[in-house]
Amino acid sequence: MSIQKISRSKASTSHWSGGTTTEFYIYPSDKSYANRDFAIRISSATVDLAESDFTLVQGYQRIITPLQGGFTLTFPEDGNRQVTLAPLEEAFFDGSWHTHSVGKAVDFNVMYQKGMSAAYKRLKGSQTLPPSQGQRFLYVPLLPEEQLQGAALRDLPLERDTLYVLSPDEGTVPMQLPAGAEVIFVEVKD
Repeated sequence: MSIQKISRSKASTSHWSGGTTTEFYIYPSDKSYANRDFAIRISSATVDLAESDFTLVQGYQRIITPLQGGFTLTFPEDGNRQVTLAPLEEAFFDGSWHTHSVGKAVDFNVMYQKGMSAAYKRLKGSQTLPPSQGQRFLYVPLLPEEQLQGAALRDLPLERDTLYVLSPDEGTVPMQLPAGAEVIFVEVKD
C-alpha cells in the first residue's frame, strides 16, 4: 500500500499556446500527452491570455476547474453553451469540442479516455476516503500554509499545490482536514 506525492516542483512543465502546463500525473507512465496514447492525465495550466482556445484532445473527456482567477468557457458543439467558473467550480466536457476561454486563471485539469468514468468532489473536513475499484487522486489547491496545519492523508502531511495518488490496493484512507481547508478528490474508473 502506498500514497504517491507529486508536488508542482517535481512535475514536468511545458508551454501551450495560452500559457504553461504542468503535468502532475500520466497513466500509464510510459505514455505521453503528445502521442495521445495515455488513459489518464492530471495537470495544471496557466491561462495567461484574456482569450484563448483550448487544444483539441480527441478521444478524451475533460474536467477543468480554476484554482486562481476564473474563466468563462464556450462550447460551440454543445449549442454554444457557456459556463462561468470561479475557483474550485468544475466543468465536464468532451476533449474534442472546440472550447473558447475568456479570463485569466491557473487551472486544474483531468483528462481521461472516453469509455472511462470520472467523479469530482470538493472535500471539506476530516473524513475517511472509501476504497475504490478505480484510481483515486487528492489535490491540495493553492491554500495558505496556515490552513493546512494538521492536515494529513493517513499519516502523510498534506502540502499545498500537490497531487496525492492513492494506490488501488490502499483501501480506506483517513484524511484530517482543518476547518476552512478544501481539497479536490477525483476518482477515475474503467
